Amino acid sequence: MMTPQLATLADVPDLARIHVQAWSETYAGLLPPEEIARRDLAVRQDQWTNQIIKGHSRIALVPGLGFAQAGPQRDPALAAAGWHDELYALYLLRAGQGRGFGRALFAAVMADLPATALVLEGNTPACRFYEASGARLIEIRDEHVGLTAVRERVYGWGVPVSGDR
Repeated sequence: MMTPQLATLADVPDLARIHVQAWSETYAGLLPPEEIARRDLAVRQDQWTNQIIKGHSRIALVPGLGFAQAGPQRDPALAAAGWHDELYALYLLRAGQGRGFGRALFAAVMADLPATALVLEGNTPACRFYEASGARLIEIRDEHVGLTAVRERVYGWGVPVSGDR
């Protein structure tokens, strides 16, 4: 099995391609096609170039198959409740699923606990994966992806420093 590697600027085209394909595979039927299409290859290339240059997160890649990204908590309320880290993304193409790559990517970026992750409600495979990795559901909340109203499940690993939210 390939071992995840830390992503560099040279990996931006692969990260962007995987991200676009993963959104098509994962969110078809959960988000409108036009919402998925808004995040095309050019948008994702800009996103990953900026993320790598900023260097505020940990990004691991299994070339051609998937990536994960984690870093400091972005949600002020969750941070205040003691959830200091966040899994921003974990995408694995269908071709790589069921082969241990998801667990390897997760382990490569999840340095600190307690941590959270957001999952679009209806993304049952991701919910199962996080629950199998020891996460528990903290809350379900209304959010937006672009112009689309969605419900997100907030999962947490570990015990927050200042108690539960």
